[in-house]
Amino acid sequence: MTLSTTYTTALALVLALLFTAGHQNSSAQSRHLTAQTAGLGGGGTAYQDLYHANFVNPANLMINHSRRPAVTLGIAGGIYSNVGGNLVNITTYNDYLTNGQVIDGAVADDMLDQWFGTDHASMRDFKADVGVIPLGLSVRNKNWSVSAASRVRVLGSSGYSRGFADLVFKGLDSDQFRDARRVDMYQEVLAFNEVSVGLAMTILKSDSFFGFGENVRLHAGVAPKLLMGINYAQFSLDSSLQIREATAQQNAELHHNFTYTLQAAGEISDQLKEYNTLRQNGADPDISNFIEPTSEDFTTFKGSSFGVDLGLTLEMDIDKLSLFNIGLFNGEKKFRLGLSVTDIGTVTIDDRTRSFTASEDFRWGGIQYDPQRIDEEFNGDEGKYFESVLRDSVGNDIYGDFITRDETEINRALPTMINAGTHLLLGKFSLMADIGAGFTNNQPETETLSISLGTEYRLLNRIPLRAGYKTGGLAPTTYHAGTGLEFRNFEFSVGVASSTDSRTNGAGVGAAWSGLVIHL
Repeated sequence: MTLSTTYTTALALVLALLFTAGHQNSSAQSRHLTAQTAGLGGGGTAYQDLYHANFVNPANLMINHSRRPAVTLGIAGGIYSNVGGNLVNITTYNDYLTNGQVIDGAVADDMLDQWFGTDHASMRDFKADVGVIPLGLSVRNKNWSVSAASRVRVLGSSGYSRGFADLVFKGLDSDQFRDARRVDMYQEVLAFNEVSVGLAMTILKSDSFFGFGENVRLHAGVAPKLLMGINYAQFSLDSSLQIREATAQQNAELHHNFTYTLQAAGEISDQLKEYNTLRQNGADPDISNFIEPTSEDFTTFKGSSFGVDLGLTLEMDIDKLSLFNIGLFNGEKKFRLGLSVTDIGTVTIDDRTRSFTASEDFRWGGIQYDPQRIDEEFNGDEGKYFESVLRDSVGNDIYGDFITRDETEINRALPTMINAGTHLLLGKFSLMADIGAGFTNNQPETETLSISLGTEYRLLNRIPLRAGYKTGGLAPTTYHAGTGLEFRNFEFSVGVASSTDSRTNGAGVGAAWSGLVIHL
């Protein structure tokens, strides 16, 4: 599995930027996860409370007052990771790449057909949303509730075409690229910090709701947040690649028509600008010497802006359902309906923001096709032969010859979603259902609905046993589970999610930990 040295420069830029921006992952339809929601299908619009409600539905700050003391403090108050996409094909990976077989010829074709499909232009994507809440605080009473929370978040997405995968696994194979094939890819990473302050109140009360519920309350909540950009990197390559075999009249020719765009900020942007300045002054610098991550890329804020999360929750007592006053249904009974719009806003990066672009219809006929040498030195592998005769200087001169343009700022819209959910509480047993959709089809969000279902049983009223299911959106179908210990003054819980078969739609995995949550 090799790449031509001609592509070293372009790929080095991509990989270095991903590393520099802290790219460990890249998102499915992007929602805040907690240990509770991760175990229940990833919803939460009608039941997620405490400071996490700021990011799910701020109106939920008004619920569950009777279950806990008035003040809650979270230290390392939540960690979650939610990744997935049809590029994450674990089933195909295990079928072909873990059993020691040689990936070439028909085997490579079968693997990539299963992974990417047969269309060379088809894309496979990988997305992620990773978040950490270092500190959270909520204060509640019967008339109002307030909360504050800080969340460090990384959003990312990656995509590759079938043609790009052919290049990775087969190299410059003249049979594979006899006709022009799409060799496309994109990468995007956004890292930022949110400081959110939530306020919720009960705005309407009623004795009954059409004879079904009693003590009906409508809660409203708002959570404005300061968005502080940490880093942003984006790279997209649109290209076609063709290798024409040698004829009696001319040598073999490599034809690569490409356009790439790269956006960066901070120290990495300065390094790329310095590299380009040296090239323009006649030097021949090595790109690998100019992309070195520094602490500044991970720790300093590079811009600020504002966002908001909004929500409504309708809550009612349904104690009239006396039929359920037995066994696990015995106890408090409530029905909730929640509606929220989350992640309204745009992250701004304005510290040394620049774009770097290159476009070329590159044709190179410097390849001498030598069948005897291919057989004797390269065991008949044409791709390795072509790579051996390409010079590094070609890659530097063509792919490293980009145009630098200063930008005033880079603005990246948050993955805004509208969410609706229900929560039916029957004593120690609960049922939850959520639907959600993004406002656009821009990564990492989609207008396609996602559906989450969950159920919880509280063993001994202290040990939550959770199970859930999610389908739709950008991610494949996932199954969820979670548990923990929840006391009046302390709680600890975890939740996990995973797909069972990634062959067709890829895989999704997620996990969340509650951190140390203390109720005072």
